[in-house]
Amino acid sequence: MTPALDFSPCLGTAWIITPDFAVRAIAVAGVLALLGWAGTQRFFPGRPAFVWMQAAMAWWLLASTLERASDSGECKGALALVSWPAILAVPVTWSLFVAQHVRSEHRAPERRWWWTRVAPLSVLALLIAGNGWHGLMYGAGTRLGERVLGSPRIHFDHGPLFWLAAAWAYALLGAACWRLLRAAGDASGHARRLWLGMLAISLFPMAANLAYLFAGFRLFGSDPTPVSFAAATAGLAWMVWRQRLFELVPLARRLLFTELADPVLVLDVDGRVMEANVAARQLSATVPPAGAPLVEWPRFGAALAARLAQPGSGEPLALADPTAVYEVQQREIGEGARRIGTLVQLHDVTAHHQAHTQAAQTLAARDAALDEAAAMQAFLREQAMRDPLTGLLNRRALDERFAQEAGYAETNGQTLALVLLDVDHFKRINDNHGHAAGDAVLRDFAAALRTGLRASDAVFRIGGEEFALLLPGADAPQAARRLQAVRERLVGRKLGSLPDPVTFSAGVAATEDHGRTLESLMDCADKALYQAKSQGRNRTVVAAVPDDAVPDALP
Repeated sequence: MTPALDFSPCLGTAWIITPDFAVRAIAVAGVLALLGWAGTQRFFPGRPAFVWMQAAMAWWLLASTLERASDSGECKGALALVSWPAILAVPVTWSLFVAQHVRSEHRAPERRWWWTRVAPLSVLALLIAGNGWHGLMYGAGTRLGERVLGSPRIHFDHGPLFWLAAAWAYALLGAACWRLLRAAGDASGHARRLWLGMLAISLFPMAANLAYLFAGFRLFGSDPTPVSFAAATAGLAWMVWRQRLFELVPLARRLLFTELADPVLVLDVDGRVMEANVAARQLSATVPPAGAPLVEWPRFGAALAARLAQPGSGEPLALADPTAVYEVQQREIGEGARRIGTLVQLHDVTAHHQAHTQAAQTLAARDAALDEAAAMQAFLREQAMRDPLTGLLNRRALDERFAQEAGYAETNGQTLALVLLDVDHFKRINDNHGHAAGDAVLRDFAAALRTGLRASDAVFRIGGEEFALLLPGADAPQAARRLQAVRERLVGRKLGSLPDPVTFSAGVAATEDHGRTLESLMDCADKALYQAKSQGRNRTVVAAVPDDAVPDALP
């Protein structure tokens, strides 16, 4: 008969509990347990391949167990064909596991691996599934033989596709064994024994399969290969669990040093570079011979040597052409008198440094913008407080300044005098000489007021020709004397280039006699100013003190 992928005969076949059923059940349970265990492990090289290998083993064992228990030749043939995708997957995943472990590799295989491993597996599996049409896997000579331990033995007529699939599987397993043999040759001591142990585990199921194919060896009358592979993976898992197979062997250490992304150098006590990894060599324009002083290494050697001479410095190493910044980490090899060298690692912090520099520049620009905005705000506020014609403070500024000075005077027990002034006959000046001349008079008068007062005194323009003086620490008589000094300086001066002298009238009020609020002082000073004008102008009048006057409280 020619086996075909037809499971209808399995619906009517008798099922036999064979003597090796318990062994196979234990093997299936063990493989499933290993599958669950491997899936929970967080670390060991080749773990995904190990997981898929256990899944393929479970498939293979289940299919072979059912084939063994079936009493129908057609059902046995169909079950044998359905087991082949798993049979082909075992050497693929085994070889991948070995390759990744030897290289201490955790990343997924490259695209080339999929084309050279998975693609042939898929093609072979499809060809095997069509055996009922071409008979190239199991030929027409396949037949049932005598019963062994109650189950009929099937004799397969192996066709060319069978030998092709077997050769492909053995090529993968052989490559894995060769890789393990080379790893053992590169290692020594305990590490070599570990690699040789893994090699022996890999050879065990291969030997069982060859004995079955060419010497007719059977286990309880059936193919021992799936059970042998299950036992081999169990032995491998035991070594993993014992943490013997996956120790940091010298080869793995060497691989880690070589392929580390950070440049790493080993210096002796004289500062000579005894070893450098790939990243360090790529950092240099040319690589000096082993044992050359660090300062002779192009691009970074001199700068790094100077940096290592200051071990307490936290400054990074900055390089040019191209620009790069490295954080320098060094560790002594040996201690004290037994120190034999230094391990130097350069960690690339270029992106972080650039981001930090950019952030600093952004913050500096923002601070400058804030300072500029604050200065502009202060300028605008100052402009809002000043009279544009004379440059003096305005009525609004008088309110703020008085609140400050009155609070200070109250705290220190001082007096505060307020003076209201008017330029005499200012309307006549405008009418006779024009408004431009009037503006010039106001500017010159404002300048005269500023020069005749103390630095702590303040001058305000509160109306057209109306001015105010705020004199901290002065009482009414003192304020009157200061005004007299101003008046005397105006004698003979031609304000606004007018031919006639310009005079002013003033009213004075002080907090000790006329209240402590701006409103009360302005009212008293205004009344005194009115008296000065009515008495003929060009004079200063101090506001009278009422007999029953009580100073107002500060707000």
